[in-house]
Amino acid sequence: MRRAAIKINVIAAVGVVFAAVGITWASVANSPGHKVAVTTNAQHQPVQISYRGQDGVTALSLLKRHAQVQTKHYSFGDMVVSINGAAGTGPKYWTFYVNGKMADVGASTYHSKSTDNLMWKLQ
Repeated sequence: MRRAAIKINVIAAVGVVFAAVGITWASVANSPGHKVAVTTNAQHQPVQISYRGQDGVTALSLLKRHAQVQTKHYSFGDMVVSINGAAGTGPKYWTFYVNGKMADVGASTYHSKSTDNLMWKLQ
């Protein structure tokens, strides 16, 4: 009987830890510094998504945390082909911006800063 009580206490403790981690992640993900803004078109498809950078984390890794992303690998790196189901197929493609300027490097190689405003536009 004592062994069953110990198991229950251990399971309860593990559950509390997982709940605390989940609440902390949700608080950070929705905090003002990590807020994600999505603009949609008349068909409710995303055409723009923006979020804050995080020191040392690539822009592509952050995008994948905030949205469902499909990429295609090329010799020059990964290209984002779809964000939240909205595919960039000619003549419009997903374009990556850092602080309002079109990026001159790929999102998988750009290590962001917490002061960066990262944006993707379907254009």
